[in-house]
Amino acid sequence: MQFTLKQLRYFDAALRTGSIARAAVELNISQSSITAAIDIIEQVARAELFRRMPAKGIVPTDIGISVGERIREFLEQARVFESDILTLAGNPAGTLRLGCYAPCAPYVLPPILKRISSHFPEMGIELKEGDMHTISDLLSSGRIDLALTYRREIKKSLPFVALFQATPIAFIPTAWPLAKQNEVNLAELVERPMVLLDLPGARPYFSGLFEAQGLRPRIAHTTKSSSVLRCLVAANFGYALMNICGPNDRAGQDGYVVRHIRGDHDSPQFGVAFSRASRRSALAKAMLVTCRDISSRGGFKHIVDPVCSGAN
Repeated sequence: MQFTLKQLRYFDAALRTGSIARAAVELNISQSSITAAIDIIEQVARAELFRRMPAKGIVPTDIGISVGERIREFLEQARVFESDILTLAGNPAGTLRLGCYAPCAPYVLPPILKRISSHFPEMGIELKEGDMHTISDLLSSGRIDLALTYRREIKKSLPFVALFQATPIAFIPTAWPLAKQNEVNLAELVERPMVLLDLPGARPYFSGLFEAQGLRPRIAHTTKSSSVLRCLVAANFGYALMNICGPNDRAGQDGYVVRHIRGDHDSPQFGVAFSRASRRSALAKAMLVTCRDISSRGGFKHIVDPVCSGAN
């Protein structure tokens, strides 16, 4: 082989970032190392793989895109191979790149990571958070091995293991009369101000819940932060809809309460998505076994049920 695994990683970083400078910063190496790697791979391919655009970075040629796809597949296989070698002597070892839908991360990650650290002490987790579109892109591009997210935004060609069904839940200011009810319906909420979680995938979903019943919500405020959303509801700026609640949400002591929404509604599956290559990894198998076990024991029930007192 006329190039090294490290040089393939340099090429992949340049292709992903569209810039030699950004790739160098990401990998904490010199720009000349990135340039040298591209030059070597271009010599082997006997073709121009990038066009250098002054002040605009680099743009891959058609051949460059094809070469990049093959390099990405090879790098993913190399990661699986490295993990398997480390695992031969015992428990899964190495680093698993795990993505998680950010609003759900504070609630789904703790039981999973606690179990991993206890059962697989030689296994490290490199965590990336983002909205559903970002997590889907990271998984499709091979930059993460597995993703904890909703099924709706994951390509149907990718394997997915469902962990729980997430029904929509209403977050209501305690000052509102509706807070005294055990349940609410969308018709009771629609004329009141709404605080909307404005993330890719989330906005059309929550708006669609109303549209399915011929209703249109009165959106008063939007935010990309689930923490800010809770604060706005607590400050009486409006109600909000989510699919997951935590212990503090159920306590009802922070200015809002969580309530079931009557009726049948679109309830997405939340689970683990992964690529077919990462599925063969001992690290990925350990994560899947862990998540399935927690789910089968009802370990996620408390984050989808407003009246549940805690995890089993």
